[in-house]
Amino acid sequence: MSDNVDTLVTVSAIENGIVEVAIARPEVRNALNEETALSLNEALEAVAINEQIRCVILRGEGSSFCAGADLAEFEKATSEPASERLETLFLPALRSLMAMEKPVIAAVSGAAAGIGVSYVLACDMVVMGRSAYLKLAFINIGLIPDGGACWHLVRQLGHAQAFEMAALATPIPSEQCAALGLANRVVEDDQVLDEARTLAQALVAQSAPALSATKRALREAAQRSLSDTMVLEGELQDQCKASDDFQARLVAFRQSRRKSSKA
Repeated sequence: MSDNVDTLVTVSAIENGIVEVAIARPEVRNALNEETALSLNEALEAVAINEQIRCVILRGEGSSFCAGADLAEFEKATSEPASERLETLFLPALRSLMAMEKPVIAAVSGAAAGIGVSYVLACDMVVMGRSAYLKLAFINIGLIPDGGACWHLVRQLGHAQAFEMAALATPIPSEQCAALGLANRVVEDDQVLDEARTLAQALVAQSAPALSATKRALREAAQRSLSDTMVLEGELQDQCKASDDFQARLVAFRQSRRKSSKA
């Protein structure tokens, strides 16, 4: 997989198991028109099935992460049901982000607005620049948040906070996002990508089978009962224990413990 230039979505070369997927329409703050949305679907689908990739960084080119859907284009398609456009243009990428076995880090600079918020929420970890923010601007044009934003936010924030964010289109600055659990790190604006890359390096150093199982367990725990989740954890634990990675790490751990006890 190599760097794709002059396209609406770029995918970097794989480096140490890490790949960067970038929305590349900086002139419109990476707003998603139909072609860009479809390209992002294809890029993330390819990344998801590539076994050489261990971690993904999702970002936007330029000063913003994603300003949402390109209204200049979508207002021309008002006759088509919104549910059909969501299913075709946006939901495939959002499902890929959540379902792929490898972790995905959102590197958020500037604005993540509208459907852009949904892409952030679908990622496993979030790094934000100090001036970055999330904004659900749907209600300003008489719409509701979509792309799974309602599902994520009511679980992460509770009804009152989620309702305010959606009903008043209140921008949530990065520091508040971190306080609310919507972001993992807040760094200076020019350090966002570096911090995301540092996190990615830390993740690929972990056990790949265990990392994949951890993501699956946590994703499914949001929809399962406690009892069902404990059963799933046991099944995934057995899969991890059966891996060569587990055996190698167990041997290394025992050797390390012996050395420390002799010191």
